[in-house]
Amino acid sequence: MFLSTSHNKIDKKGRVSVPRNFRTYLDLEGGSLILFKSLQLKCIEGTTLKRISQYVEAIDEIDTMSRDASILRMMMADSFEIKYDNEGRINIPESLLSYANINGMAVFTGIGKSFMIWSDINYEREYQNTQKILQSSGPPKLILNKKVGISDE
Repeated sequence: MFLSTSHNKIDKKGRVSVPRNFRTYLDLEGGSLILFKSLQLKCIEGTTLKRISQYVEAIDEIDTMSRDASILRMMMADSFEIKYDNEGRINIPESLLSYANINGMAVFTGIGKSFMIWSDINYEREYQNTQKILQSSGPPKLILNKKVGISDE
């Protein structure tokens, strides 16, 4: 899974290192990295080719003439398959960097089956916002369902 947070500097050639644990997971899932504009937040989202295929299948299940399908198809049109070099660095397309206001520093946040890449300013703003919500409302309720094939032993 994609877990943890990493602040990585973008070098003069526009490259940024993908966190090692993210690359390990990507390698286990086939090595392809897919990046796209977040539909909810001012950041870039990243995931595996396997996961983006699940998104495509889900889009195919909704009414093709709906507004939702149109929005999700545009998300796919704005997606990029990225390969990292031998040192784990990628060049994030300028359209994505511009969308997320990223320059100089990229903050990678793992969120399970996907991750986000933020500008340091937007990440800090979002982090502080979630902390305020947590303090005022308490933690969200989370119900963990027992999955088939998982044992308590």
